[in-house]
Amino acid sequence: MQWDSLQLSEGALDAFSYVLRNNPATKADICRCMGKGISTVNRYMTELCEKGLVLESGVADSSGGRKPVLYSINSQSYLICCVNISTIYCEVAVVDMALHVLKIDSISIGAKDTPDEIIARIGQAYRNQLAFLGADENRFLGMGVSVFGAIKNEQGVLYKPIIQYMNEQWDGYPILQRLQEEIPLTLYAEKGINAAAMLEYNHGKARDSSNIIYVLCAMNIRSAVIQNGHITGNSPFFEDAFGHMVINYDGPLCQCGQYGCLNCYAAIPAVLEGFSKEVKRGHSTMIGGDVDHVTIQQVCAAARANDIPAVNAITDKAHMLGIALANYINIICPDKVILAGLMVKESELYYDTAVKTARARLGFTGNQDVTFQRLGSFSNSLTVGAGAMLLEKLIHGRPPVQHS
Repeated sequence: MQWDSLQLSEGALDAFSYVLRNNPATKADICRCMGKGISTVNRYMTELCEKGLVLESGVADSSGGRKPVLYSINSQSYLICCVNISTIYCEVAVVDMALHVLKIDSISIGAKDTPDEIIARIGQAYRNQLAFLGADENRFLGMGVSVFGAIKNEQGVLYKPIIQYMNEQWDGYPILQRLQEEIPLTLYAEKGINAAAMLEYNHGKARDSSNIIYVLCAMNIRSAVIQNGHITGNSPFFEDAFGHMVINYDGPLCQCGQYGCLNCYAAIPAVLEGFSKEVKRGHSTMIGGDVDHVTIQQVCAAARANDIPAVNAITDKAHMLGIALANYINIICPDKVILAGLMVKESELYYDTAVKTARARLGFTGNQDVTFQRLGSFSNSLTVGAGAMLLEKLIHGRPPVQHS
Protein backbone atom coordinates (compact mmCIF):
# COMPACT_ATOMS: atom_id res chain seq x y z
CA MET A 1 0.00 0.00 0.00
CA GLN A 2 1.49 3.32 -1.07
CA TRP A 3 0.51 6.21 1.20
CA ASP A 4 0.41 8.64 -1.74
CA SER A 5 -2.36 6.59 -3.35
CA LEU A 6 -4.72 7.75 -0.59
CA GLN A 7 -4.43 11.29 -2.03
CA LEU A 8 -5.34 13.04 1.20
CA SER A 9 -5.78 16.80 1.27
CA GLU A 10 -3.44 18.87 3.43
CA GLY A 11 -6.27 19.65 5.83
CA ALA A 12 -7.20 15.99 6.19
CA LEU A 13 -3.56 15.14 6.88
CA ASP A 14 -3.44 17.74 9.66
CA ALA A 15 -6.70 16.45 11.14
CA PHE A 16 -5.42 12.88 10.98
CA SER A 17 -2.19 13.93 12.71
CA TYR A 18 -4.22 15.49 15.52
CA VAL A 19 -6.36 12.37 16.02
CA LEU A 20 -3.25 10.19 15.94
CA ARG A 21 -1.69 12.17 18.82
CA ASN A 22 -4.92 12.70 20.77
CA ASN A 23 -6.77 9.47 20.10
CA PRO A 24 -9.79 9.76 20.45
CA ALA A 25 -10.82 13.33 19.58
CA THR A 26 -13.96 15.32 18.80
CA LYS A 27 -14.53 17.68 15.87
CA ALA A 28 -14.55 20.57 18.35
CA ASP A 29 -11.06 19.54 19.53
CA ILE A 30 -9.82 19.51 15.95
CA CYS A 31 -11.44 22.87 15.18
CA ARG A 32 -9.67 24.48 18.13
CA CYS A 33 -6.31 23.00 17.19
CA MET A 34 -6.51 23.82 13.48
CA GLY A 35 -8.32 27.13 13.78
CA LYS A 36 -10.90 25.96 11.26
CA GLY A 37 -14.70 26.11 11.22
CA ILE A 38 -16.90 23.10 11.81
CA SER A 39 -17.98 22.81 8.15
CA THR A 40 -14.32 22.58 7.05
CA VAL A 41 -13.47 19.99 9.70
CA ASN A 42 -16.60 18.02 8.74
CA ARG A 43 -15.17 17.78 5.23
CA TYR A 44 -11.79 16.58 6.55
CA MET A 45 -13.33 13.93 8.79
CA THR A 46 -15.57 12.65 6.02
CA GLU A 47 -12.47 12.27 3.84
CA LEU A 48 -10.60 10.38 6.56
CA CYS A 49 -13.55 8.09 7.27
CA GLU A 50 -14.01 7.29 3.59
CA LYS A 51 -10.31 6.39 3.29
CA GLY A 52 -10.61 4.10 6.31
CA LEU A 53 -8.12 6.00 8.47
CA VAL A 54 -10.49 7.06 11.27
CA LEU A 55 -13.89 5.96 12.48
CA GLU A 56 -16.60 7.03 14.87
CA SER A 57 -15.88 5.29 18.17
CA GLY A 58 -18.43 6.68 20.62
CA VAL A 59 -19.53 9.92 22.19
CA ALA A 60 -17.85 12.29 24.64
CA ASP A 61 -19.38 13.68 27.82
CA SER A 62 -21.45 16.83 27.42
CA SER A 63 -22.62 19.46 29.87
CA GLY A 64 -25.81 19.81 27.89
CA GLY A 65 -27.26 19.23 24.47
CA ARG A 66 -26.16 16.68 21.93
CA LYS A 67 -23.09 14.65 22.92
CA PRO A 68 -20.15 15.14 20.53
CA VAL A 69 -18.96 12.20 18.44
CA LEU A 70 -15.52 10.78 19.20
CA TYR A 71 -13.22 9.89 16.33
CA SER A 72 -10.49 7.27 16.73
CA ILE A 73 -7.74 5.86 14.58
CA ASN A 74 -9.03 2.86 12.63
CA SER A 75 -6.68 0.19 13.94
CA GLN A 76 -8.13 -2.36 11.50
CA SER A 77 -7.09 -0.49 8.36
CA TYR A 78 -3.35 -0.44 7.68
CA LEU A 79 -0.24 -1.93 9.26
CA ILE A 80 3.39 -0.91 9.79
CA CYS A 81 6.47 -3.12 10.05
CA CYS A 82 8.86 -1.94 12.78
CA VAL A 83 12.49 -2.99 13.08
CA ASN A 84 14.93 -2.01 15.81
CA ILE A 85 18.56 -3.08 15.54
CA SER A 86 20.40 -2.48 18.80
CA THR A 87 23.82 -3.56 19.96
CA ILE A 88 22.95 -6.96 21.48
CA TYR A 89 19.47 -7.68 20.14
CA CYS A 90 17.04 -6.89 17.35
CA GLU A 91 13.25 -6.62 17.46
CA VAL A 92 10.78 -7.04 14.61
CA ALA A 93 7.16 -6.03 15.14
CA VAL A 94 3.90 -5.42 13.35
CA VAL A 95 1.84 -2.51 14.70
CA ASP A 96 -1.50 -1.10 13.68
CA MET A 97 -2.22 2.53 12.86
CA ALA A 98 -2.81 3.31 16.54
CA LEU A 99 0.70 1.94 17.27
CA HIS A 100 -0.62 -1.11 19.13
CA VAL A 101 1.80 -4.05 18.88
CA LEU A 102 0.12 -7.01 17.19
CA LYS A 103 3.18 -9.29 17.08
CA ILE A 104 6.76 -8.80 18.15
CA ASP A 105 9.81 -11.06 18.05
CA SER A 106 13.31 -10.61 19.45
CA ILE A 107 16.54 -11.78 17.82
CA SER A 108 19.79 -11.92 19.77
CA ILE A 109 22.90 -10.41 18.17
CA GLY A 110 26.34 -11.72 19.04
CA ALA A 111 29.82 -10.65 18.05
CA LYS A 112 30.04 -13.53 15.55
CA ASP A 113 26.74 -12.75 13.84
CA THR A 114 27.32 -11.01 10.50
CA PRO A 115 25.00 -8.24 9.31
CA ASP A 116 23.77 -10.38 6.43
CA GLU A 117 22.80 -13.15 8.85
CA ILE A 118 20.84 -10.73 11.06
CA ILE A 119 19.05 -9.14 8.09
CA ALA A 120 18.03 -12.61 6.87
CA ARG A 121 16.61 -13.42 10.33
CA ILE A 122 14.72 -10.12 10.32
CA GLY A 123 13.16 -11.00 6.97
CA GLN A 124 12.17 -14.46 8.18
CA ALA A 125 10.65 -13.02 11.37
CA TYR A 126 8.59 -10.58 9.28
CA ARG A 127 7.30 -13.35 7.00
CA ASN A 128 6.44 -15.51 10.00
CA GLN A 129 4.50 -12.60 11.50
CA LEU A 130 2.54 -12.13 8.27
CA ALA A 131 1.57 -15.81 8.39
CA PHE A 132 0.71 -15.67 12.10
CA LEU A 133 -1.53 -12.63 11.68
CA GLY A 134 -2.94 -13.73 8.35
CA ALA A 135 -2.06 -10.27 7.06
CA ASP A 136 -1.83 -9.25 3.41
CA GLU A 137 1.39 -7.38 2.62
CA ASN A 138 -0.71 -4.85 0.69
CA ARG A 139 -2.04 -3.59 4.05
CA PHE A 140 1.43 -2.33 5.02
CA LEU A 141 2.19 1.37 4.70
CA GLY A 142 5.89 0.72 5.07
CA MET A 143 8.72 -0.20 7.39
CA GLY A 144 10.15 2.00 10.13
CA VAL A 145 13.71 1.15 11.15
CA SER A 146 15.67 2.34 14.18
CA VAL A 147 19.38 1.62 14.35
CA PHE A 148 22.25 1.84 16.83
CA GLY A 149 24.12 4.52 14.92
CA ALA A 150 23.77 7.04 12.12
CA ILE A 151 22.74 6.43 8.53
CA LYS A 152 25.13 8.17 6.15
CA ASN A 153 24.48 9.25 2.57
CA GLU A 154 21.77 8.15 0.14
CA GLN A 155 23.06 4.58 0.02
CA GLY A 156 21.93 4.09 3.62
CA VAL A 157 25.29 3.04 5.00
CA LEU A 158 25.82 2.70 8.76
CA TYR A 159 28.37 5.25 9.92
CA LYS A 160 30.54 4.50 12.95
CA PRO A 161 27.95 2.39 14.78
CA ILE A 162 28.39 1.26 18.38
CA ILE A 163 30.32 -1.97 17.70
CA GLN A 164 31.65 -2.60 21.19
CA TYR A 165 29.59 -5.81 21.42
CA MET A 166 29.06 -6.49 17.72
CA ASN A 167 30.62 -7.76 14.53
CA GLU A 168 32.81 -5.05 12.97
CA GLN A 169 31.20 -5.67 9.57
CA TRP A 170 28.34 -3.40 10.67
CA ASP A 171 30.59 -0.37 10.17
CA GLY A 172 29.88 0.83 6.62
CA TYR A 173 27.21 -1.81 6.04
CA PRO A 174 24.51 -0.87 3.43
CA ILE A 175 21.70 -1.56 5.85
CA LEU A 176 18.85 0.15 4.00
CA GLN A 177 19.53 -1.58 0.70
CA ARG A 178 19.78 -4.99 2.37
CA LEU A 179 16.62 -4.48 4.42
CA GLN A 180 14.62 -3.52 1.36
CA GLU A 181 15.95 -6.50 -0.56
CA GLU A 182 14.66 -8.66 2.30
CA ILE A 183 11.41 -6.77 3.01
CA PRO A 184 10.11 -4.87 -0.06
CA LEU A 185 8.34 -2.00 1.72
CA THR A 186 8.64 1.79 1.74
CA LEU A 187 11.29 2.45 4.38
CA TYR A 188 12.31 5.22 6.76
CA ALA A 189 15.29 4.87 9.11
CA GLU A 190 16.27 6.87 12.18
CA LYS A 191 18.64 6.59 15.12
CA GLY A 192 17.00 4.46 17.79
CA ILE A 193 17.24 7.02 20.58
CA ASN A 194 15.56 9.66 18.37
CA ALA A 195 12.73 7.29 17.51
CA ALA A 196 12.10 6.45 21.17
CA ALA A 197 12.19 10.10 22.23
CA MET A 198 9.79 11.26 19.52
CA LEU A 199 7.41 8.42 20.41
CA GLU A 200 7.18 9.68 23.99
CA TYR A 201 6.98 13.30 22.85
CA ASN A 202 4.08 12.71 20.46
CA HIS A 203 2.25 9.76 22.04
CA GLY A 204 3.53 9.15 25.55
CA LYS A 205 4.50 10.77 28.81
CA ALA A 206 6.00 13.90 27.25
CA ARG A 207 2.91 14.99 25.31
CA ASP A 208 2.40 17.86 27.76
CA SER A 209 6.00 19.10 27.37
CA SER A 210 7.69 21.50 24.96
CA ASN A 211 11.34 20.60 25.60
CA ILE A 212 12.56 17.23 26.80
CA ILE A 213 15.70 15.20 27.34
CA TYR A 214 15.26 11.46 26.83
CA VAL A 215 18.04 9.27 28.23
CA LEU A 216 18.39 5.54 27.64
CA CYS A 217 20.52 3.75 30.23
CA ALA A 218 21.58 0.27 29.19
CA MET A 219 24.79 -1.19 27.75
CA ASN A 220 25.69 2.41 26.97
CA ILE A 221 24.16 5.81 27.76
CA ARG A 222 22.26 7.39 24.86
CA SER A 223 20.22 10.56 24.72
CA ALA A 224 18.02 12.73 22.54
CA VAL A 225 16.82 16.31 22.95
CA ILE A 226 13.48 17.51 21.55
CA GLN A 227 12.68 21.21 21.54
CA ASN A 228 9.30 22.40 20.25
CA GLY A 229 8.79 19.22 18.28
CA HIS A 230 12.23 19.11 16.67
CA ILE A 231 15.13 16.79 17.47
CA THR A 232 18.07 19.01 18.36
CA GLY A 233 21.34 19.03 20.21
CA ASN A 234 22.60 15.53 19.51
CA SER A 235 25.51 14.40 17.39
CA PRO A 236 24.58 13.63 13.78
CA PHE A 237 26.84 10.59 13.77
CA PHE A 238 27.02 9.25 17.34
CA GLU A 239 23.92 7.92 19.07
CA ASP A 240 25.69 7.67 22.42
CA ALA A 241 27.43 11.06 22.38
CA PHE A 242 26.09 11.82 25.88
CA GLY A 243 27.72 8.59 27.06
CA HIS A 244 31.05 10.03 25.95
CA MET A 245 30.75 13.19 28.01
CA VAL A 246 33.99 13.21 30.02
CA ILE A 247 33.21 13.47 33.72
CA ASN A 248 36.67 12.53 34.98
CA TYR A 249 39.66 13.40 32.80
CA ASP A 250 41.80 11.00 34.85
CA GLY A 251 39.27 8.16 34.66
CA PRO A 252 39.35 4.74 32.96
CA LEU A 253 39.98 4.31 29.25
CA CYS A 254 36.79 4.24 27.20
CA GLN A 255 36.42 2.19 24.01
CA CYS A 256 36.17 5.52 22.13
CA GLY A 257 39.79 6.32 23.06
CA GLN A 258 39.02 9.01 25.65
CA TYR A 259 39.39 8.68 29.40
CA GLY A 260 36.65 9.06 31.98
CA CYS A 261 33.55 8.97 29.75
CA LEU A 262 30.11 8.66 31.34
CA ASN A 263 29.70 5.22 29.77
CA CYS A 264 32.64 4.04 31.90
CA TYR A 265 30.77 5.06 35.06
CA ALA A 266 27.02 4.70 34.57
CA ALA A 267 26.25 2.03 31.93
CA ILE A 268 25.42 -1.58 32.78
CA PRO A 269 29.00 -2.90 32.30
CA ALA A 270 30.21 -0.26 34.79
CA VAL A 271 27.60 -1.34 37.36
CA LEU A 272 28.62 -4.99 36.98
CA GLU A 273 32.29 -4.10 37.31
CA GLY A 274 31.54 -2.02 40.38
CA PHE A 275 29.68 -4.92 41.98
CA SER A 276 32.57 -7.28 41.30
CA LYS A 277 35.03 -4.87 42.90
CA GLU A 278 32.82 -4.47 45.99
CA VAL A 279 32.76 -8.23 46.55
CA LYS A 280 36.50 -8.58 45.97
CA ARG A 281 37.08 -5.91 48.62
CA GLY A 282 35.55 -8.26 51.14
CA HIS A 283 31.82 -7.43 51.20
CA SER A 284 29.65 -10.54 51.33
CA THR A 285 26.84 -10.95 48.81
CA MET A 286 23.73 -13.06 48.48
CA ILE A 287 24.58 -13.75 44.82
CA GLY A 288 26.35 -17.07 44.42
CA GLY A 289 28.85 -18.12 41.78
CA ASP A 290 31.52 -16.17 39.93
CA VAL A 291 31.06 -12.45 40.65
CA ASP A 292 32.58 -11.61 37.26
CA HIS A 293 29.74 -13.41 35.48
CA VAL A 294 26.57 -12.13 37.14
CA THR A 295 23.72 -10.44 35.29
CA ILE A 296 22.39 -6.95 35.86
CA GLN A 297 19.05 -8.52 36.83
CA GLN A 298 20.79 -10.44 39.62
CA VAL A 299 22.57 -7.34 40.90
CA CYS A 300 19.40 -5.24 40.87
CA ALA A 301 17.40 -7.97 42.63
CA ALA A 302 20.11 -8.24 45.27
CA ALA A 303 20.05 -4.46 45.77
CA ARG A 304 16.30 -4.62 46.40
CA ALA A 305 17.11 -7.09 49.19
CA ASN A 306 19.67 -4.60 50.64
CA ASP A 307 22.71 -6.58 49.48
CA ILE A 308 25.55 -4.17 50.33
CA PRO A 309 27.84 -4.73 47.29
CA ALA A 310 24.87 -4.41 44.93
CA VAL A 311 23.52 -1.28 46.65
CA ASN A 312 26.95 0.35 46.67
CA ALA A 313 27.63 -0.43 43.01
CA ILE A 314 24.28 0.91 41.82
CA THR A 315 24.26 4.09 43.93
CA ASP A 316 27.86 4.92 43.01
CA LYS A 317 27.22 4.62 39.28
CA ALA A 318 23.85 6.36 39.43
CA HIS A 319 25.48 9.24 41.30
CA MET A 320 27.82 9.76 38.34
CA LEU A 321 24.87 9.71 35.94
CA GLY A 322 23.17 12.35 38.08
CA ILE A 323 26.19 14.66 37.86
CA ALA A 324 26.21 14.36 34.06
CA LEU A 325 22.45 14.88 33.92
CA ALA A 326 22.73 18.09 35.92
CA ASN A 327 25.29 19.41 33.41
CA TYR A 328 22.99 18.46 30.54
CA ILE A 329 19.89 20.01 32.14
CA ASN A 330 21.70 23.24 32.98
CA ILE A 331 22.60 23.65 29.30
CA ILE A 332 19.37 22.50 27.63
CA CYS A 333 16.81 23.71 30.24
CA PRO A 334 14.13 21.08 29.52
CA ASP A 335 10.79 20.94 31.28
CA LYS A 336 10.89 17.14 31.44
CA VAL A 337 13.59 14.46 31.61
CA ILE A 338 12.68 10.83 30.90
CA LEU A 339 15.08 8.13 32.05
CA ALA A 340 14.49 4.78 30.39
CA GLY A 341 16.33 1.62 29.40
CA LEU A 342 17.09 -1.70 31.07
CA MET A 343 19.09 -0.19 33.94
CA VAL A 344 16.25 2.14 34.92
CA LYS A 345 13.64 -0.59 34.42
CA GLU A 346 15.46 -3.03 36.70
CA SER A 347 16.50 -0.60 39.44
CA GLU A 348 14.37 2.07 41.08
CA LEU A 349 17.40 2.78 43.27
CA TYR A 350 19.46 3.69 40.21
CA TYR A 351 16.75 6.08 39.01
CA ASP A 352 16.11 7.66 42.41
CA THR A 353 19.82 8.20 43.09
CA ALA A 354 20.46 9.77 39.68
CA VAL A 355 17.50 12.13 40.05
CA LYS A 356 18.41 13.13 43.62
CA THR A 357 21.99 13.84 42.58
CA ALA A 358 20.91 15.88 39.56
CA ARG A 359 18.35 17.91 41.52
CA ALA A 360 20.98 18.85 44.10
CA ARG A 361 23.00 20.54 41.34
CA LEU A 362 20.26 22.53 39.59
CA GLY A 363 19.65 25.31 42.10
CA PHE A 364 21.92 28.01 40.77
CA THR A 365 20.54 27.89 37.20
CA GLY A 366 16.83 28.12 38.00
CA ASN A 367 16.03 24.69 36.54
CA GLN A 368 14.44 23.37 39.75
CA ASP A 369 11.03 23.02 38.07
CA VAL A 370 12.15 20.32 35.68
CA THR A 371 10.18 17.09 36.14
CA PHE A 372 11.65 13.62 35.95
CA GLN A 373 9.90 10.53 34.66
CA ARG A 374 10.92 6.93 35.22
CA LEU A 375 10.41 4.95 32.02
CA GLY A 376 8.09 5.88 29.20
CA SER A 377 4.66 4.75 28.10
CA PHE A 378 5.93 2.05 25.73
CA SER A 379 7.78 -1.10 26.71
CA ASN A 380 9.28 -1.44 23.20
CA SER A 381 9.93 2.24 22.54
CA LEU A 382 12.89 1.80 20.18
CA THR A 383 10.85 -0.55 18.00
CA VAL A 384 7.41 1.09 18.10
CA GLY A 385 9.13 4.47 17.80
CA ALA A 386 10.52 3.41 14.43
CA GLY A 387 6.98 2.82 13.17
CA ALA A 388 5.77 6.11 14.62
CA MET A 389 8.59 7.98 12.87
CA LEU A 390 7.64 6.40 9.53
CA LEU A 391 4.04 7.49 10.04
CA GLU A 392 5.11 11.03 10.93
CA LYS A 393 7.23 11.29 7.79
CA LEU A 394 4.40 9.99 5.61
CA ILE A 395 1.96 12.49 7.11
CA HIS A 396 4.24 15.50 7.04
CA GLY A 397 5.63 14.97 3.60
CA ARG A 398 9.32 14.20 4.00
CA PRO A 399 9.58 11.31 1.56
CA PRO A 400 10.95 8.06 2.95
CA VAL A 401 13.10 5.70 0.94
CA GLN A 402 11.10 4.03 -1.85
CA HIS A 403 11.63 0.42 -2.83
CA SER A 404 12.69 0.12 -6.45
